[in-house]
Amino acid sequence: MNKKTRQDRFDASRFIAFPLSKPDGRQGKTKPSRGSKFGSKPSSSQTGDPDFSALPFDILAKIAAPFNFPNLLAASLVCRSWRDALRPLREAMVLLRYGKRLKHGRGGVRRNLEKALGSFLKGAERGSTLAMVDAGLIYWEKGQKEAAIAFYQRAASLGDPAGQCNLGISYLHGEPQDHKEAIKWLHRASVGGHVRAQYQLALCLHQGLGVDRNLQEAARWYLEAAEGGYVRAMYNASLCYTFGEGLSHSRRQARKWMKRAADRGHGKAQFEHGLALFSEGEMMKAVVNYRQVLVTVPCFLPTIGMLCLHLDELRELKAL
Repeated sequence: MNKKTRQDRFDASRFIAFPLSKPDGRQGKTKPSRGSKFGSKPSSSQTGDPDFSALPFDILAKIAAPFNFPNLLAASLVCRSWRDALRPLREAMVLLRYGKRLKHGRGGVRRNLEKALGSFLKGAERGSTLAMVDAGLIYWEKGQKEAAIAFYQRAASLGDPAGQCNLGISYLHGEPQDHKEAIKWLHRASVGGHVRAQYQLALCLHQGLGVDRNLQEAARWYLEAAEGGYVRAMYNASLCYTFGEGLSHSRRQARKWMKRAADRGHGKAQFEHGLALFSEGEMMKAVVNYRQVLVTVPCFLPTIGMLCLHLDELRELKAL
């Protein structure tokens, strides 16, 4: 549960803006601006367009609960009603940022998990699902898994993809395990674009956990997560292309995803990419690649040593 997850999506809607001209105080009409041939735009009640400013505060707060700070700020600028309704969530963002500084010891603040948790809890009270997820992470690290799951459930029910992903993983590793619930929440987060959830869902489909084994669907989600930048999914997508599991066998695609995973520090991918370079006669590139492997996976040292010895032997033969 300590792995970082990153996700944020926001689909902008068409909003109703306030009229820019000031009322003239006569019969509720507005003055057209000077030099303009046109009067003010008809109101939403006249045009039939929905008036988003009339949304109840509680519904608006639930809709905006998963928003990150830029999206929350943009929503607060729509109208005065939205600005007032979203004030608790803006306060939650301040608490969330301070909590992250305390959690990681950044920004001149000493690391303090208890104070960080307190800041996240205050943010969660104001309705932020991001704060709920961070509070759940700290509870999970402290071994209080029931409290962590409770916060993940709150965030997941409000549509937060990270909360849905962590809830699904909690059901996979909880006691007792609940694979069907795990699949349900991982699928929701995957549809929402959460790359770690896509990878975990692919693993479940690959291994048949809580669902019938389906290599085609597993490979599809591996590829989706890989395209979203998840390194482990890149490695698994490469293996699917290599062995033709769920995807058509393609040496070129396998090589592409293996190299991408290797370039991003995946130890096994670096090792296997080095083997591919070595088998193709790219000796020096293989050695450079293996130097990177030793930093991340020292256990490969004996094998790399044998390959380097073989390289020296080849050089001696060429010299003769």
